[in-house]
Amino acid sequence: MTGLARSVDEFYYHMALYELRMMNGADFFNGLSYNSLLYLNVIWMTEECTVSKIADTLGVTKPAVTLKINELARTEAIVKTRSEKDRRVYYIRLSPRMEALFANYDRVFDHIETALKNQYAEEQLSLFEEILRTISEIEWSKDSNEQ
Repeated sequence: MTGLARSVDEFYYHMALYELRMMNGADFFNGLSYNSLLYLNVIWMTEECTVSKIADTLGVTKPAVTLKINELARTEAIVKTRSEKDRRVYYIRLSPRMEALFANYDRVFDHIETALKNQYAEEQLSLFEEILRTISEIEWSKDSNEQ
């Protein structure tokens, strides 16, 4: 592993630890599995989220997503709203309480931004943004031998 790859790996490690600590430290997260937290993250980041969008994003079946969504609805972690245009479709969003927890969780990114702005020039930050977009656009599901 190169120094750059190692740095990306360390960043991921610290983010995973942060997520687990948040999950263990918030009463509302207690009882939710890490898998449930990942679903909630997808819902949080997806505009006009539906079962189909989640299934496509995660590469799983719609029935599997429906089971998880029903479980999350029972725990009041999410809210389902029927579409006005197509009554067969339900939009899924975080419940207000879960939304507040996720907003609190995301504050770490504000701290990261402040720290970076205090340490790096604007052009360096622009390059870093571009690099992060490139990382986000990589097809992560491919086997490392295929890339």
